[in-house]
Amino acid sequence: MIQKRDNLIQDRPEKPVHPGEVIADILEDLAITPTQFAKILGVSNQVVNEIIQGEQPITVDLAIRIGKAFGNGHRLWLNLQQKVDVWNAWQIHQQEYDQVLTLV
Repeated sequence: MIQKRDNLIQDRPEKPVHPGEVIADILEDLAITPTQFAKILGVSNQVVNEIIQGEQPITVDLAIRIGKAFGNGHRLWLNLQQKVDVWNAWQIHQQEYDQVLTLV
């Protein structure tokens, strides 16, 4: 089951949406500025801006803060980031991964 899910991610022609894009849309809908959101999260403006621009990944710490702020929990944010991370890894290391033998 996990292998099938991983194949779906690796076979996607387009990069999954970075969680920062989702955050930017939510902030726009709520009429909250990135500066205000940074204060709500207790992080720097730079961190929020880098997330929104897709330059910074969502760490566990940030996922907990964002999930609490939006009331939807940390798992959503970690799952979105994981999809981006797996896709990126496949793009960079696909030939290496193809050489790994499947044991089971």
